[in-house]
Amino acid sequence: KGSFSGAVRDEPGFVRASSGVTLLLDEIGDLPLSSQAALLRVLQEGEVVPVGSTRAIPVDLRVVAATHQPLEALAARGAFRSDLLARIDGFTFSIPPLRERREDTGLIVADILSAVSLATAPLKLAPDVGRALFRYAWPLNIRELRHCLARGVALARETGVLELEHLPKSVALAAGAFAQADAGEVLVDEDARLRAQLDMLLTEHEGNVAEVARAMGKARMQLHRWMKRFALDPGKYRR
Repeated sequence: KGSFSGAVRDEPGFVRASSGVTLLLDEIGDLPLSSQAALLRVLQEGEVVPVGSTRAIPVDLRVVAATHQPLEALAARGAFRSDLLARIDGFTFSIPPLRERREDTGLIVADILSAVSLATAPLKLAPDVGRALFRYAWPLNIRELRHCLARGVALARETGVLELEHLPKSVALAAGAFAQADAGEVLVDEDARLRAQLDMLLTEHEGNVAEVARAMGKARMQLHRWMKRFALDPGKYRR
């Protein structure tokens, strides 16, 4: 209280409030280096200095950290502190992206539909919708799938059947169907779909061909052949 403008009452903060229990740090890979140093001190010394105070307060907490970033790679190039990584890397649990666990698509879709559907009768999915949901790479993972289905439910509320036209265009194209373009109906062939997928994954993985090959389940040599065929330069995707 009183340590800065607007501080009208004492607040313990997340670290002190988590003493004796567990603190979840989401997207820790995006933490600035200055904050990483402060967090390292908390974990190393088991204490925190509140804003406006000069006295350290002991804390005893368990930390669970989540990230979509490759922390080892970040540490190798100095974007993440290696000593902090060593402190938080006690047990690692990796959740593969949706494109690497397509066998779970049906269960996940059913779970999301039960949460976002407001209809009393269960929503039906057209067969080509199921194919599109299964074939699409879902670069943004669960958030993208949830948003896609929420949109589809809203558009299909009157008929009770989720059709291909209710899905975002990028998802609908995965079914190999016709896409509605501004100038009319255009048939998108397999080459165009493949090139779009390569472009998306190269952007996501910043031109790392090995990561793109792993995401697609293909050999790197095949990726190089496709990139040559579609005139895609992985160097242009690197930051």
